[in-house]
Amino acid sequence: GGEPGRRAAAPLLARGWPSDGATLGGTVADYAEMLDALDDALDVSSPLRADTPVSMQVLVAAAADRSQLLLKAEANNTQWPHLAMSDSLKQQYPPFATDPETPWPTTDGKRAMPRLAASGGGAARPWVDPTTLLLRPGETSSIALRLQLAEAGPRTRDAALAKMGSAVLRAVPGYVLSPHLPGTLFVQPPAGATVSTARADPPSGADTATLDATLRAPLPSGFAPVRLTAAGYGEVRLRVGFSDGSEALAHYYVLPPFERQVAALGAHLADVAWLPREYPDPFGRSASVMPWDRSICPYSGEPCGHVLNDARAYDAGLSDDAGGGNPLCLAAKVRAAPTAHEASRVDEYIRWTLYGVKPDTASPPLKSLQIREEEVAAGEADAESVDGVRMTMFYYNCSGPKGAPPCSDASSGHFPWRYSEADKCHKPFGGPTWCMTETMANATYRGFNYPHQISSYWAMYHVARHTTLPTVRDWHWYLYRAGKTALKLGTSNVGFMDGTVAREVLAALLVEGEAGNTTLAAIGAQLRGQMQRRQQRWAVTPHPYGSEFGFDTTGQEEVVVWNLYFGNETAAKLTVNHVLSYMRSSPTWPYHGGARSWGDVGNNGKYLATFGTGVQDRGQMHYRAGLNMIPLIEWYRRHPEEGAFLLEVAMGAMAGQLVNIDPATGATSMMYHASPHMRAFDPHSGDYGLGFFGNALETGAYYVVDAALGPLCFLCVATPQEGGGGGGGGVAMHEGGGGGG
Repeated sequence: GGEPGRRAAAPLLARGWPSDGATLGGTVADYAEMLDALDDALDVSSPLRADTPVSMQVLVAAAADRSQLLLKAEANNTQWPHLAMSDSLKQQYPPFATDPETPWPTTDGKRAMPRLAASGGGAARPWVDPTTLLLRPGETSSIALRLQLAEAGPRTRDAALAKMGSAVLRAVPGYVLSPHLPGTLFVQPPAGATVSTARADPPSGADTATLDATLRAPLPSGFAPVRLTAAGYGEVRLRVGFSDGSEALAHYYVLPPFERQVAALGAHLADVAWLPREYPDPFGRSASVMPWDRSICPYSGEPCGHVLNDARAYDAGLSDDAGGGNPLCLAAKVRAAPTAHEASRVDEYIRWTLYGVKPDTASPPLKSLQIREEEVAAGEADAESVDGVRMTMFYYNCSGPKGAPPCSDASSGHFPWRYSEADKCHKPFGGPTWCMTETMANATYRGFNYPHQISSYWAMYHVARHTTLPTVRDWHWYLYRAGKTALKLGTSNVGFMDGTVAREVLAALLVEGEAGNTTLAAIGAQLRGQMQRRQQRWAVTPHPYGSEFGFDTTGQEEVVVWNLYFGNETAAKLTVNHVLSYMRSSPTWPYHGGARSWGDVGNNGKYLATFGTGVQDRGQMHYRAGLNMIPLIEWYRRHPEEGAFLLEVAMGAMAGQLVNIDPATGATSMMYHASPHMRAFDPHSGDYGLGFFGNALETGAYYVVDAALGPLCFLCVATPQEGGGGGGGGVAMHEGGGGGG
C-alpha cells in the first residue's frame, strides 16, 4: 500500500498524496508497460517511494472478468509523467543519465538532484497525513471539491470560509516565529463547533522546532486564541481539534532571532560569497558578491561555493536578477543595518567592479559593469551609452545564434577560459541558457538591470550621509551616481523589479536639492518628470499591471509605488487587488504571502525538479514575495481602516523571506520548491537579493487594535502603560512578540 517494503492489500488499496492537483498522465500503452502479471491473490509488492512526486499513485487496469489495480514503480525509474527521463536527455547528457540518484538533473547536467526524502525531509513528510481507502469489488467512493466565491474579492476570503461553515485561522505575526517572537493563532471554529485542543507535532527528520501551545478562552468575536512559544529550528505542524471531530492544520517555521538571521546573511555576503579583489578573474568580476551554491558537492564534501561558470551568462556576470541580486542583497543589508566592514565591501564593489576596472587581476579588454563617464571622455564608449549597465560581465565566444557552430569551451576570444558549461549553449536545458556573446553582453538597453545597481549607490549615500562609518567617497558622489543611473530607467511602460529604489533616490535628490545643491536638484527634477510620465500611462491603462511578461508578477511593485507617489489611488488599488490574487493568506508558511514563482528556477536555480514532465515547478518565497509585499504594506499604511488582512499577508512575506537564509551559514536560497516530491530550498542564491531588498526596506513593527481580535502587536510585544495625558494610558512596544490573546 505505497510504503517501501510493505505488501499490497487485496483486492484494492489506493493511497493519495495531497498536492495542488491529482493527475495521471500517459497513454494506454504507457499504462500497459507498468502492469505486471497479477497472481490470483493479487499479493504483489509495492515499492513506491516517498521521494516520487506522483500526486495520486494509482493505476487502474481492466482484466478479462474483473477490475484489478496494481501499484508499481519501474525498476529503471521511468514512472510517467513525473519520473520520465526523456531519451533526448539521456542522449544529450550521458554523465547525468548514467545511474542517477534521482531522475531529475541539476543545471550543470552532469549529476542528479539528491534524494531529498532520504533524511526524513521533503516528501517523506507531506503537508497533510496520507489517508487510505479500501474499496471492494463493486464499491465506489466519491470525493468532491467545493469552490466558493469570495464575493467582494480576496479581502473577504475569511468571511466566505465562515459562510461555508469552515474554520478560519488568523496568525499574528504570521506563520514564521522565533524563540524571541511568540505568536498567537486565532481560531474561529466551524459552525456549531468549539475549539477543544491545540497541540504541535513532535520534531521529525532534521527539524528541531517545537511549539508550546496554550489554548485560551474565546473572545467575544468567537475567535479562540492559541498562544504559541517557539523553540528550535525548522518546520512544525500545529493541530487544532474541534468538538465535531474535525481538525485544522497550521504549518509554522521556527527561525533563530530575526536580527541573528540578518547578521548571518551579512557575514556570508561580505566574507564567504565575496570574491576578493585580488582574485585573478579575467572578466573583472572580483571585488563582488558572486552567486553561491550552498549544496554539498560529492567530490569535496564542502559547499559547492562560488558559481563562476554558467550557461546562463548573466547568472555569473553580476547583472540581471540572478547575477545582480547578490550585490543588491549586500547593499540592502548595509542600507538597513550597516557595519563598517560590510559597508567597505559595497565600496570595493563600486570602486573596482561596478564603476571601475582592475588592470592587475583582470585581462583586456578591461570592463566595468557600468559604462563610466571617463570611458566616453577617452573615446572608448559613445555618449549615449554613458551610465548604461551591461547585460553581463561574463560572456561566451560564440560564432552565431542557435544552429551555428558550438561556443568555445577554452577561450573568450581575448583570453583563455575553461567554459565548463559550454556544452549546454543553444540547448533548452531546463530553461533559457543564453550563452551571451560579447556583443550581447555589452548591450545596455535592458532597464530591469538598473535598479539592482542603483541600490549600491543609494546604500552608500545613506552610510556616508547618515552614519559616521568611513566611506571612500563623500555622500554627494554616491547620490549623484544613483541619480544619473536612475535617469537611465527612462519612461518605460512596465514596472521594474526593486524599482522602488528610484523613489527613494528621488526623495533624497529633492531633499538635497532643497538644501541648495543645484546639481542634485536638476537630476531630481528630471527623474521626477520621467517617473510621472510612466505613472500617467498606467493611470489610463485598464489593467495597469505592467511587467516584463504577461504571466509575470514583478512589475506590480512599481505600478503601485508611483501611483501612490503621484496621488492616483484608484489605479494603485486596482493593482493592489491584483496582487492579492496571488499573494494569499494561508495557514502554511511558504504560501502565506508566498507569491508563486513561475519559470525562475530555469533562469537561476539549480534543481530542475520537474524537468521533462511538462509540469511547471512550484516555487514559493521567491523574491516575488518580498517585492509584492511592498505595495501591500504601503497600501495598508495609508488605509488601515480596511482592516488587517493586507498587513497579515505582507507580514507573511516579510518574515518568510528570512526563511531562505540558512542560519548556520548565512547562505541564501532563491526559492522554496513546494512541489510535493521536493519540499526543499533550492541551493542556488540566484535572485534572492531582490526579495531581501523588500524586507530591508519595509520591515517594521505594527500595533493594531483589531475589531475582532483586539490589540495586536506584529513583530513586537505591547505592554500597557499607566497614566498619560488626561488620565489615559499608553502602550510600550519592544522587539519581538505576536500580541493578542
